[in-house]
Amino acid sequence: ETEWLWPCCTAFCSDRIVEHRASLADCFALMLQSKKSKGEVVRSSYGDGHDADQVAAMLRDSDPEVIAAGLDACAGMGEEGMWFMHEVVRHMGSNAKAVRSSAANALGAFGSESMQHADKLVKGLADEAEEVRVACIVALGNVGVDSEAQRIADLISDSSPAVSAAACQAIGSLGEPGESYAGLVAKKVDDLQTRHAALVALANLGSRQHIADIEKCLTDEDSITRHTAASALGSLADAVEPAAVDRVVGLLTHDDIGVRCSAAMALGYLGDKAAPHTDKLAALLDDTSEDTSEMHLQIGGGSSRSPPTARYPKCAALIALGMLHAEAHAGACAMCLGDDSYEVRLCALECFSNMGDAGRKRSNDIAALLDDSTYFVRMKACECIGALKAEDAMTSLPELFEDKSPSVKIAALNALAECPQVAESFSNEVVKCVSDHVPLVKAAAVNLIGALGVTGRCYASVVASLLVPGPNEEPPVVRAAACEALGQMGEYGAAFADDVAWCLEADSGAVRASAEKALELMGNIEETRHLGITDLGGGECE
Repeated sequence: ETEWLWPCCTAFCSDRIVEHRASLADCFALMLQSKKSKGEVVRSSYGDGHDADQVAAMLRDSDPEVIAAGLDACAGMGEEGMWFMHEVVRHMGSNAKAVRSSAANALGAFGSESMQHADKLVKGLADEAEEVRVACIVALGNVGVDSEAQRIADLISDSSPAVSAAACQAIGSLGEPGESYAGLVAKKVDDLQTRHAALVALANLGSRQHIADIEKCLTDEDSITRHTAASALGSLADAVEPAAVDRVVGLLTHDDIGVRCSAAMALGYLGDKAAPHTDKLAALLDDTSEDTSEMHLQIGGGSSRSPPTARYPKCAALIALGMLHAEAHAGACAMCLGDDSYEVRLCALECFSNMGDAGRKRSNDIAALLDDSTYFVRMKACECIGALKAEDAMTSLPELFEDKSPSVKIAALNALAECPQVAESFSNEVVKCVSDHVPLVKAAAVNLIGALGVTGRCYASVVASLLVPGPNEEPPVVRAAACEALGQMGEYGAAFADDVAWCLEADSGAVRASAEKALELMGNIEETRHLGITDLGGGECE
């Protein structure tokens, strides 16, 4: 019953499928009811103004831990977080270092909008608390305070690894103004404690002259550093010489399992440059080893589990082959759909998502995983079918509307939305999902109804009923979806323009934005009508 909650929570999300982002409204409200969880409020993925009142209350709380959590929530709220700019700036003067640090992070998250308060961040560079200095350095980079580039660059040589790493990160965030300091950043690649930050900075700076410094990190002991190096090479692919590609290919047979994984991913990121080497990549599909070198960190709670592409060469090869659109190896990849490991099956599905025609030819094998015992796999199978627009497999998706996992229901609805002409045959089943108790499922169903064209317009009144305001009104994610769906329904949706207009006063920025977008579409319909054009492509409901 509570499976839909965990994607909202940091404590659970780290070890789950990475692309699922749920609304935090209900989760956040539950957390606020207990002081025990005050510091565990999710500090990311905030975009829902429904929680503005709770955040405002947190910023006024007397407990520094609660204030810090509220500031971190602001940092993740995007535009809505800027409503609290004055409060955030005020907390830069707090006596609690955790609060000052979180306030600096929030200003950094607001980007250039915080430029008027850059002086507060500059002042923070002299703060007695290292964590505050670090936060201010990173924030200056995110805000784009170019005038402080030299001062930040000087901190790259700071004796504190944390400060040095923050300076590298900030220089990378500055873009062109930071390019002249790439050499200083590159030197920090040799320092174990600053290596990762330096790698990220070099990638952001597009530093072609330091490709060798990035390449040597593919054999690092740390899996995150290796993956960052692989990704950084990909971002500079057009400058990577054939000899460097050959060296990466050579790492596919390295003694270290993790290095083989990183080499495979690097080839995937390199794209066309690695295309001639897909046979060597495919050889890793027979590699059944697993890198367990970091398991002690997971058991001790020091780190979340590494992704399968960092632990299984087979998984890394599958993802890389998909990235390279290696259709010639589709048969070997299909064998992995039946692997005993659910993580391998997941990666095989992701691989086929990028295979185009070769993937569609395997639609029956992919559809077989809609009955998998692991709901992650069922969800990914839906996503794969949607990405491929495999119409023959889509007819099986409505069966998943009754799945016990809300994530699977959402994935099935979203996949059907990729081919509305198929979904039209299952409109009754889709409408039933509007009554689902999970808001995200309900929103996905509404989105699909909006994409159904003539058939969807027959349900305009059902969708409009979700906009009714009041103490029992639908969650913002549902109301926003309803506004957008009505905006796609031509004259049928325009009949409820007044209902949509009320949403312009909603607390949620997402609802207001959706309402504005829908009304704009409805306005175009009115203009067309005044011009005497009556054929709006609306058709008639059957």
